[in-house]
Amino acid sequence: MENEKKPTWDGVEKYFATEVVEQSKRTAKRWFIAWIITFAALIGTNLCWIYQYSSYDYVSQDGEGINNINTGDQGDLQNGAEGQD
Repeated sequence: MENEKKPTWDGVEKYFATEVVEQSKRTAKRWFIAWIITFAALIGTNLCWIYQYSSYDYVSQDGEGINNINTGDQGDLQNGAEGQD
């Protein structure tokens, strides 16, 4: 009767092994969620920078007061645009 209630090493080893596996599953799930959030943040910030970069008008002015908008047409604003031909 006393031997039936006493735990065996076989049962204890199986219990600890299942606990280790369950803990590693939880840890892997947390790291995967953290990776997904980080990846989404990376993609979002890159898209934001690309949008900002493409929507900016690049205007420069030389020493004579002539504005050059770098969109393909060159010239000053008072005399109209000149072709790049």
